[in-house]
Amino acid sequence: MGKGQNAEAVQKLVETVHRLRAPNGCPWDRAQTHQSLRPFVIEEAHEVVDVLDQISTTDDLKNPKVKDAFREELGDLLMQVVLHAEMTREAGAFDFYDVVAGLDEKLIRRHPHVFGDQHADGPQAAIESWEKQKAKEKAAKADHSVLSGLPKGLPALQKTQRIIEKVTRVGFQWPDMQGPLDKLQEEVNELKEEVSRLEASAKKSGQKISDLSPDTKKKVSDELGDLLFNIVNIGFHFGVSAEDSLRGTLSKFERRFRFVEDRLKDAGKTPETSNLEEMDRYWDEAKKVERSKQS
Repeated sequence: MGKGQNAEAVQKLVETVHRLRAPNGCPWDRAQTHQSLRPFVIEEAHEVVDVLDQISTTDDLKNPKVKDAFREELGDLLMQVVLHAEMTREAGAFDFYDVVAGLDEKLIRRHPHVFGDQHADGPQAAIESWEKQKAKEKAAKADHSVLSGLPKGLPALQKTQRIIEKVTRVGFQWPDMQGPLDKLQEEVNELKEEVSRLEASAKKSGQKISDLSPDTKKKVSDELGDLLFNIVNIGFHFGVSAEDSLRGTLSKFERRFRFVEDRLKDAGKTPETSNLEEMDRYWDEAKKVERSKQS
């Protein structure tokens, strides 16, 4: 599409959403509010991420199924932006074009190494330039903090990664891997001690650990949180996203467990009518099958 056609396509989308919200438009779209759409913003973002998990290189976009799914999910996410902007236009605050203009202005302002007289020799220098410019803007605010700007609703692992990135940039970080590894071992030991204490307490009272009161289990929850934080920090030192790592593990777990279910089904069973020993045997079989495909 040419520039004129691109601008026309954007204008048409804005007009379509305006029509949906008009008095004689769609009852569902007209009934929505910024708050009612919150779950959809999150859902659409996650659906984009689901497609991203299928894209390792640009070659993956040669797959028509992946390409079409990616285009569609990006469109669904864009729909949320346009719809919210239409609501703010109705309220006399700002419209979609104000959002676009504000984003363009911010991108230019925060890339002085592209649009100004500064230089960035690589990705790391570029992100440092971005963060310095961002820090200047944030410092003008009365409630400024190094941790300002982090959405409260971020997934916990992702938010942990961002917090670690921010404090590392101001020097609040171990200089090498020995510190994080020692801290990890310390947290593992503290968790083990707390688990042992709870097991003894449960045994003494004739309860299961899961049946202990929330107050009783508060300490183990705290220790588990400390351990997870340090695991994310170790990943950060290697440039590895804990969120992506866990998503990869979940995908692997689901794949292997479905293999277990299929093998049980072949034997006329279900997980409920099987036992751990049998399921473990099929689990090991699933791992062998995966290794054979990788070799």
